[in-house]
Amino acid sequence: MFKSWFVDFEPFDGQVPDVWKSGVLGDFVEIKRGGSPRPIQNYLSNSGLHWLKISDATSISSPFINEIKEYIIEEGLKKTVFLKAGNLVLSNSATPGLPKILDIDTCIHDGWLYFPSSKLSNEYLYLYFKYIRNNLVALGNGSVFTNLKTDILKNYPTNLPSADVLNEFDGIIKPIFSIILSNTRETKRLIEIRDTLLPKLMSGELDVSGIEL
Repeated sequence: MFKSWFVDFEPFDGQVPDVWKSGVLGDFVEIKRGGSPRPIQNYLSNSGLHWLKISDATSISSPFINEIKEYIIEEGLKKTVFLKAGNLVLSNSATPGLPKILDIDTCIHDGWLYFPSSKLSNEYLYLYFKYIRNNLVALGNGSVFTNLKTDILKNYPTNLPSADVLNEFDGIIKPIFSIILSNTRETKRLIEIRDTLLPKLMSGELDVSGIEL
């Protein structure tokens, strides 16, 4: 649907409607970068504030991140960026151009971009970034990893659809994302139950011999 509406413009006779605004992404979305307290080893902890790693994003296929393995101490807060659940983030290094929506509060390092204000919904931006990811990676550069610099994203040619089109699109897409979020949370819950029960079953601590299947 995203490609049909905003790439091929099929509902609009195959062309960008005149009332849409043309520009670059930075015209419509505020783009900022996370921050890292250094040396990071001095701030890592077994508890405290969640610390989002790229691996947390690549380990899950869902658009939503609801599990983060590492923490930093609160002293690191003044040197990083703290985001509440519901924010959209985009990786800019290691595995660049990967969008995710947070389902958990976390701090983000400088390998992430975030969007304090936007004329486009998180769901729209998520799909937009998924679609243009290959182009963004091609524009990135780095000696070891491809780096997606903030200016690349700010200057990426972008159309801003009219408010009525965005509202109609979001009205269709947001309920779908809500279902995906619900399924993501349920999957996590079932995994936790499995990981709790399996060792007890293997050790014989939990006797299921009397259960008829």
